[in-house]
Amino acid sequence: MNKTILRIYHAPTGKIYQCLCLFMKQFTADCEKYIIDEFINFSVNPDIRFYSRVDGLVNDIVCGKKTLPHKFRMRVDSRHTYEQRPLMFSFRIMDNTCFQCGVFLNSLPEKEKTACTDKEIDFVIMYKGTEGIKNGDDTAKDGFCGLKPQVPALVGGACPAQ
Repeated sequence: MNKTILRIYHAPTGKIYQCLCLFMKQFTADCEKYIIDEFINFSVNPDIRFYSRVDGLVNDIVCGKKTLPHKFRMRVDSRHTYEQRPLMFSFRIMDNTCFQCGVFLNSLPEKEKTACTDKEIDFVIMYKGTEGIKNGDDTAKDGFCGLKPQVPALVGGACPAQ
């Protein structure tokens, strides 16, 4: 299994929280696959800003601003992707007890379950995959990207001013 351990220092409590990050090789591969090469080494790459995002989430969780389990996404603008559309890299963060008793652990193969049962792990972060956003997906707007027009569609292209 491709996993990484992040150690996050929380200054107000003085405690170091350990985060087990699952499927990180797939996350890195997806970043390399979708992000234009010129932007790979810059902060638009979610792989580079992942640690600071997790640091902020752990702070929010410890302070009680967010509850667990929590889903979060990291966005990449369309101008930075090969597909010329915005992408969201989707994750889920949970505490170790939620991970151990939930369906998340049951979805892993047996040999990988034992690697994830370390009692010193405070949080588990699972990479879920990418979510693409295509322009014009909103069918309620009839293909318009902005506000829905107030003038109804006219039959035969008739002009309302005539």
